[in-house]
Amino acid sequence: MRTKSSGALAFLAFCLLLIGCPVAASAQSVAMATDVAGTVTSGGKSVSILSEIAADARVDLAAGARLVAVYLQAGDEYAFTGPAQVQFRSPEPQVLSGAKPQRRASPLGRGVAVKPVNVAQGAFVMRSGRNTARIKLFTLAGTKSLSATPEFRWEEVEPDTQYRFELTDETGKSLLETTLKGSSLSLPPSVQLRDGGSYMWELAARLADGRRYVSTGDFSVATADVRARAESMRPASGAPVSQRVAYAAWLEDMELRDEARKYWRALAAERPDDAKLKALAAE
Repeated sequence: MRTKSSGALAFLAFCLLLIGCPVAASAQSVAMATDVAGTVTSGGKSVSILSEIAADARVDLAAGARLVAVYLQAGDEYAFTGPAQVQFRSPEPQVLSGAKPQRRASPLGRGVAVKPVNVAQGAFVMRSGRNTARIKLFTLAGTKSLSATPEFRWEEVEPDTQYRFELTDETGKSLLETTLKGSSLSLPPSVQLRDGGSYMWELAARLADGRRYVSTGDFSVATADVRARAESMRPASGAPVSQRVAYAAWLEDMELRDEARKYWRALAAERPDDAKLKALAAE
């Protein structure tokens, strides 16, 4: 016999199931903003660069505003000018009022999809504003490198500190062990990194007062195929913001985060008020 308490528990479990599965109830994103100027809103919220636009969402552009958005699956790019109201249907937007958009093929090339960027991944795991006995690593930590001869960079603990550096491969074999001063290291010609190979480096320092600082970073080297694709899609000098945003988003998706950060920094300098670009540009 089913008791009242068991029925209440079943109802509670059903409610928790609904709460725990918000994705099923939310609209899927169909597009991402790659450039925004002026006042652009959707559902009363501001639309900015890297904002995801849900299926059937209505976007309002004030007079003089501009929005460039790329459809995530097809990769087609649409440029809108305000005043306008647009509904982002699948597979293409519908202009409810205002001028028709300019449509262009994918800025990354035919058949290349764009994926949303998780802004939180712009921060390195090693970063900290407090004295945590760790060295801040600026490159080659949780990333893939386009270069087989990458530069290792970090923030100095104190001026004139001596560091012990060691690089190992995925088998644990030591490829380079040295001591140095400064905040960067370039590999000597005798150390050759393999395409697709995985590596780990450790940086340690002992200060005069006995405190020991140490950090490790892991990275891999991109394959020749990925390197060729990256080069073929690389935006030309002076390319529009929207094209560079799309390319940086692709780099992030390919885990080429050090390379992507170069573009985020340049974009953040051009758009200093954009909080998302600023977060992705931060080292």
